[in-house]
Amino acid sequence: MRQNTGAPGFVAAGLGWGLAAGLALGVLLIAPAMGALQGASTSEAQSRDPQEQSAEAEAAAANEVLAAKAEEMVEGELEGNAIVMIRAAGVDDDSADKQRWLLNTAGADNAGTITLTEKFTSQDAANELSTIISSTLPAGAQLSVDNRSPGVHAGEALAAGLGEASATDREFLLETLAQAGFLTYDDSVTAADAAVLLTGPTAQDSPYADRLLADMAQAFNAAGGTLVVAGEGTAASEGAPRVDYADTEAGRVNTVFTLRDELP
Repeated sequence: MRQNTGAPGFVAAGLGWGLAAGLALGVLLIAPAMGALQGASTSEAQSRDPQEQSAEAEAAAANEVLAAKAEEMVEGELEGNAIVMIRAAGVDDDSADKQRWLLNTAGADNAGTITLTEKFTSQDAANELSTIISSTLPAGAQLSVDNRSPGVHAGEALAAGLGEASATDREFLLETLAQAGFLTYDDSVTAADAAVLLTGPTAQDSPYADRLLADMAQAFNAAGGTLVVAGEGTAASEGAPRVDYADTEAGRVNTVFTLRDELP
């Protein structure tokens, strides 16, 4: 496993690129909040505050700079590390494909992609999920007895299954969950040095789903794994490093750097 080298964050890629990344992320933090105050109708969009329109234009321009330099910025940053991508329901193909491409560009070995279904984060299926996890746990792994929530146990099981578990145990865990409709996965899923969990916007109408994914991420890391949450928009992070606005070029680049910094 490669040891971390170089300065952290965007500075490693050069001052000019770091300024562009900071501008993109900073403007992205401001523009959505301003837009929310204005509403979503066409007439309101046309009468938006010029400051808001300027902020969005600056974010787009900074993102274009990053897109042109992203490959050069991340080159070699994940060399020698296998990264598995866990994709929550609601994350579109374009965002997932762009993040995987940048991980590969950074030199990461592709440890495959696991796509969670809506059933995985459904409260109605919580008992079934817990039952399957407890009966397919990889050898040597342990489940928390103090916190029996499905998200915690899922994080513990996946950390073991994607870490030091045998190929047989990993396949048994994933295939059983797939057969029950909780996820899909590609044949290339192998042991990984780290995972990135792609999540969509915070589900205001389904706090259970958001809580389950947060519990899973925290438990994954607590169990000895390395997982970074890459989410759309902003949200609180508990027990796992999180990159906001991960569906933008700035967010995708920052996801690579965060994975690099979290690896042993």
